[in-house]
Amino acid sequence: MQIVEIAIQSLQRRGEQNMLHKNLDNEIAQMDCSPGTKQTLTVSEAAEILGVSRPMVYNLIREGTIPAINVGKKILISKHVLSAWIKNGGYYG
Repeated sequence: MQIVEIAIQSLQRRGEQNMLHKNLDNEIAQMDCSPGTKQTLTVSEAAEILGVSRPMVYNLIREGTIPAINVGKKILISKHVLSAWIKNGGYYG
């Protein structure tokens, strides 16, 4: 959670907070969670949606901040879970 707060503070200092919320709202709206569509995201896809680096997403997963599942050697994140996490300001549950 602390990493997310640091990232948001950094963006605020650069005056990009409005752009962040606009981009996240757009990404959330585009997440199609209907049956028959891909329901998970890779770490790279999640990083792109969040606008952060892959290592940061791995860190958030390791800390348990973003719930993820391991399928073989792949780490997958539920679109529904990520969407709820974003909407709740970095909290899930």
